[in-house]
Amino acid sequence: MKPKYIDLQVNGHGGVDLLSANTADEVRIVSRSLYKNGVAGYLPTIITSSLQSAVKSIKLIESVRKNPMPEEAIILGIHLEGPFISSEKAGVHPKEFISSPNLDHLKTLLSAGLIKQVTLAPELVGAIDLIKFLVEQEIVVSLGHSNASKSEANAGFDAGAKTVTHLFNGMPKPPIEGLSDAAIERPDVMVQIIVDGVHVSDELLVKTLPKIMDRFIITNDAVAAAGLGDGSFNFGAIHVVAKDGQARSIDGKLAGGIANLSDSINRLITLGIPQDLAVASATTRPCQLLGLKYESVISQLK
Repeated sequence: MKPKYIDLQVNGHGGVDLLSANTADEVRIVSRSLYKNGVAGYLPTIITSSLQSAVKSIKLIESVRKNPMPEEAIILGIHLEGPFISSEKAGVHPKEFISSPNLDHLKTLLSAGLIKQVTLAPELVGAIDLIKFLVEQEIVVSLGHSNASKSEANAGFDAGAKTVTHLFNGMPKPPIEGLSDAAIERPDVMVQIIVDGVHVSDELLVKTLPKIMDRFIITNDAVAAAGLGDGSFNFGAIHVVAKDGQARSIDGKLAGGIANLSDSINRLITLGIPQDLAVASATTRPCQLLGLKYESVISQLK
């Protein structure tokens, strides 16, 4: 059976970290590993890093995107997760490479390859201008790794941001109001959320999903360990240990996910989410966010 899922946030897979990859063959390992795990199309995700490293990675990924091979997941474009994020909600993103919103910096990243989604923090000085610029370029803006208040988050959505990156992770958690509340309350916002039983509790999922039933998108925030199991792996410049279904940095911070989308969908169904809505969250809905036709993506598979 051909792969059918779409994943908008893949940092690595099959033992390869995309930011650390040095050859096209390494990028292809990620694409092949995803294909074997049921993923038809994905956004390679580049986390906060030096401008030089990010540009190098984008260009390498581009070389593979333009020359797809059989039994590889299709590269739909690139997701920039950073560097214009909150240092207070950085997670495992290296703080030394976090940047204030800067149009020249952004343009250099955009010129390196096909960027389809950018995650940034709307509360930063200059962020609203970057959101408006990206929207003009028809690039999806996702709010995330943000310490924004509810009003600051709404300002970002009002400026054209369409979605939120891994709801509840990298932002104030309930009962503190902030980005998560704004995203849940707005019917015009797609909500990306990690469903692996680790990043967001089942209890919080059951409480939240009925409010966003027709507009949530699942992802795994996959890292190099995904598709392999326990072990030690790179995540950019960070060392990550995968054990007991979790990937964590040496200091214990969650560092992406290692589940697969089939497991996530089964988890949703077990929690009472109708199967058609669960499947849509990893197939047609992410394509809708990117302005792509799902059938067109599937038809590209070799």
